[in-house]
Amino acid sequence: MPSFNLTNFDAAMKHMYPYKKVENMVYKNNPLLAMIPKSTKFPGRNATYAVEYGVTNGRSANFQTAQNNRNGTKLSDFVVTRVKDYAVVSVDNETLLAADGNEGSLLDVAKSKTDSALLALSRSMGSDIYRSGSGSIGQLDDSVADDGLTLTLTQSADAANFEVGMRIVAGTATEGDTLANNGTAIEVVGIDREAGTLTLGSPMEAAWSIASGDNADLHLYCEGDAQNGTGNSKLKISGIDAWIPSAVTSTSFFGVDRTVDATRLGGQRQSATGGDVSISEDIINAAVKTSREGGRPDACFMNPTNWAALAIDLEGRATVAGSANRRRYDPKDKVGTFGFSSLSIATPTGMVDIYADHNCPINVAYLLQLDTWEFKSLGAAPRILDFDGLKGLRQANEDGVEYRWGYYGNLLCKAPGFNCRIALA
Repeated sequence: MPSFNLTNFDAAMKHMYPYKKVENMVYKNNPLLAMIPKSTKFPGRNATYAVEYGVTNGRSANFQTAQNNRNGTKLSDFVVTRVKDYAVVSVDNETLLAADGNEGSLLDVAKSKTDSALLALSRSMGSDIYRSGSGSIGQLDDSVADDGLTLTLTQSADAANFEVGMRIVAGTATEGDTLANNGTAIEVVGIDREAGTLTLGSPMEAAWSIASGDNADLHLYCEGDAQNGTGNSKLKISGIDAWIPSAVTSTSFFGVDRTVDATRLGGQRQSATGGDVSISEDIINAAVKTSREGGRPDACFMNPTNWAALAIDLEGRATVAGSANRRRYDPKDKVGTFGFSSLSIATPTGMVDIYADHNCPINVAYLLQLDTWEFKSLGAAPRILDFDGLKGLRQANEDGVEYRWGYYGNLLCKAPGFNCRIALA
């Protein structure tokens, strides 16, 4: 058996992680991320897309009036910029040398670490595709007293966004606002995912300069992800919640003031009806709204907790599609397809498939026309960053070899008004 060297290790890594396998690992448990159309062409500094929000007014039963009132189509140019995300993994040289002559052992070590990096990236992408781009992955519950070390999240389901060993920073109660104490980070040393609590390695009062026992509804961020000021550029994907926010404001979004036409430039919103009205009725009412604008939504995504409540309510009254209902994440792809279980209900615009996605925030659903969305990236997302031809890099300050994964891209919506955000509570 040939002796180990970086060249044959690189070749082995290439064999273990071909493009399709990476896609399968990233997309298989992330329904929305898998289904959104994708483009690996994102040249230049940005992607400009013109969204039409008003047709010409040169129309009338009277010719002279039509001629006098003619004007141009109302368009707004969304200038979408790229964001970046990375996952870095290293294998120390001692481990590499100890496995010399035993390729299986060596590759097992490399695979374990690389799979972990890809899982971290896929979890980040799967969550980001729903969120605003601020980097917030959870908010503290100010109504629950804390001891500075054990913190309670407002939504226990958000505990899925945290990992033991993750270093987190805190901002104010305003999402995306300035970080506490210049972004001082604290390590998460324990998580109770059922209770939705985090245990910190050091007290938050000193690290984040807040009063004892008062977490002030702080937003939490993974270190390095936070927008750190609502006037600053977002560092994470501007996901569904950015394109279809709970409320449209005059704050510029990719260069557009969406208050000019909050529906056609900022999407539809369906409030929680409450009372005896079921989730299915809220979805149908949302479909009615989108149909008025000419939209034909074909998919709805929600948290598994809300999906389960809907499934119980619709028992015997909805079509259930199992793994045979296969959706391609790329219409040009002839190999990679995934089966996601869904419920199907009839709406004014046709049948809508409803999917459970663990990345979706609880108590909100998104009714989408998928062909109005596109995730654009520079090349594959994610990919191993080997632009110099070397997949592995000798570490300058460590005794090991480093592998870098990442992507450069963002989400774009071509017709926000054909999509709707549904509040479920």
